[in-house]
Amino acid sequence: MNKSDPKFEKARRGWQSVHAAQAYRLSRSPQCDRRFAREEAILGSWLDGLPKNSLVLDIPCGTGRCLPSIVGRGLRYVGADISSAMIAEAQREAQNLPHPELIQGFHVADAEHMQFRDDSMDCVVIWRLLHHVRSPKVRQNILKEAMRVTRSTVLISFHHTISFTNFRKAIQRFFAGERASPAITHWQLKREAGACGLSVAETKGIRKYVSINWFACLSKIRPAA
Repeated sequence: MNKSDPKFEKARRGWQSVHAAQAYRLSRSPQCDRRFAREEAILGSWLDGLPKNSLVLDIPCGTGRCLPSIVGRGLRYVGADISSAMIAEAQREAQNLPHPELIQGFHVADAEHMQFRDDSMDCVVIWRLLHHVRSPKVRQNILKEAMRVTRSTVLISFHHTISFTNFRKAIQRFFAGERASPAITHWQLKREAGACGLSVAETKGIRKYVSINWFACLSKIRPAA
């Protein structure tokens, strides 16, 4: 386990218990999460560009919040998470969905060290993970693995440094004596993604430069023939 990013490791440990997984599922339900519909619309706009029957890896899948968006579009789904408790909740979510044949399975997996083969997925979704990562090295490890596994597309969410929300949080952290935010700019993301063999095709935000929540569609860079 990588020790270079204490915030990331703390989050990963916190997701392991059954109680934490159940609480996470409830807090991220459409009824409790005010951003759910807006995030689903952004994610869905990119998923709509994938051919039917494409194979999509959702890592970390958490309790399955992206499951309906992916399967509901006729896309095949693979869920992966470092927490078996989270996966158990996602499997329960999967039982309530139509087209179970589209769900290809769930795996305990580390986003930094995936066990999936090269070019085995059409798309990799990394949602609500990178804002836990302070270390550029760890972030790039994750992006490199996503690039290796995907044939074409990586969809991510991240926290943006230049936003009103991040400014407010920075003041709160200063007076609380906490470390700086893991937020990055989209320019920094472009540089880091490029170093990992990915190009930024598009970025979207719930309210750009107001909300901290941004999203990006990355494309795998293929060597020139």
